[in-house]
Amino acid sequence: MENYTFELLAIDKEGQTEITKADSLYRGLLFSETLWKDAKEVTTGDTKKIVDETLKIELKFQAVDTSKALNDLIESAFIIKIKGEDFDAIEKFRYAFLLHLNARLKFRNIRILRDDVSTEISNKIYPLINKVENLLRRYVIKFFTQKIGVDWWSVTAPKPLLEKTNLRKNNEKVFSQFVDTDVTLIDFDDLGELIYKQSSGFNTQENIINKIMETTPEGLETLKQELQGNYTKYFKVAFQDNQFDKKWKKLFDIRNKVAHNNLFVCDDLNLAQQLSSDLSKIIDDAESKIEEFKFSVEEQVALRQATIEAVKDAELQNESNEEKKLGLTVVGKIDVTDSEKSSDSYFNIITEEVLLGELEIAEKTFKGYGRNYVGLKGFVTDWLGKQGYSYGPTYSLVNILHDKGLVEIYDADDGGNNFFPTKRIKIKR
Repeated sequence: MENYTFELLAIDKEGQTEITKADSLYRGLLFSETLWKDAKEVTTGDTKKIVDETLKIELKFQAVDTSKALNDLIESAFIIKIKGEDFDAIEKFRYAFLLHLNARLKFRNIRILRDDVSTEISNKIYPLINKVENLLRRYVIKFFTQKIGVDWWSVTAPKPLLEKTNLRKNNEKVFSQFVDTDVTLIDFDDLGELIYKQSSGFNTQENIINKIMETTPEGLETLKQELQGNYTKYFKVAFQDNQFDKKWKKLFDIRNKVAHNNLFVCDDLNLAQQLSSDLSKIIDDAESKIEEFKFSVEEQVALRQATIEAVKDAELQNESNEEKKLGLTVVGKIDVTDSEKSSDSYFNIITEEVLLGELEIAEKTFKGYGRNYVGLKGFVTDWLGKQGYSYGPTYSLVNILHDKGLVEIYDADDGGNNFFPTKRIKIKR
């Protein structure tokens, strides 16, 4: 049977306790009716200990020589080692013992040297935290990739978080050559804040200031809605209504205790189990509803502006990664292949007026050739791309115009021959 050790250093620095010898400490501990159920003194040679067969706990200690301490004159000091076979018994015994040592026997300076009980509890808590953290990372990646695009991180993450992950990008040296590691490099609390605190499309102070300066008094209410965090705007039903932030913060507190090897009681494990169960259900339910979510036109406009700024930043920084220069594909359903990328199609941002005008010209041109439709992908990458317009912001604008009712996006009627239907676009008349 496994033994659990609880070891501590008990010191009387102020001279408040009357216990200075081992025999006095034995009596002070042995005759406590609140600590023991059936305590006995057992002597083997020069070793003396207290044994309680009912609790399956034994206690022994030794005096510590503190005469050489430079800064203190210590009246008495003892190392006390407690061993128990029954986890529940020794888990409860620890608190009662420390209370007796401090309040009854007047040892005011006590330090824990070893606590197998806390280690056992901590080891059971960590997998629960790890599971929930990975579940939320999965949800965040799936949600923002499906609803914003591949480069969602540069738009939704606040500037301090972007800087933090850039500093940590060399922390992962094995898989980072194959996969994006940004979300895996952020802290537990930062991960939760992506859900309940940040405001997508306004991830820098400059974005917010510029938006305020451009807003008329009549547009103030709309701006208030735009500046609300994701927690309120996007995740209210799935997260806010289930008190996600409160539960996440409580689990974060427990996680910090685990990370710093703090002391634990069974109540900590019970709470971690409950929080892990509640949060896992919230996240799983939210993931099952990703397909149902839709950005408002205002939110799409804010995100498109953030996309434009990300593209401009990439140009200014002369990024070598061409994929980042491409910008976000908010429509997301049309993948752009390497063959469709050209060096002159990254940084010009199309306006609503120009896009509608070009679409009208394209419809007339193709009709003249006997084709009564415009393919969405070809229109964005060939027709507009060759004029130097960035694909990502163009796709974003197409979505916005679709939701405004100005254009229609529809599947080609190919008789069911294509597994992935071809998307077409036309002006809605």
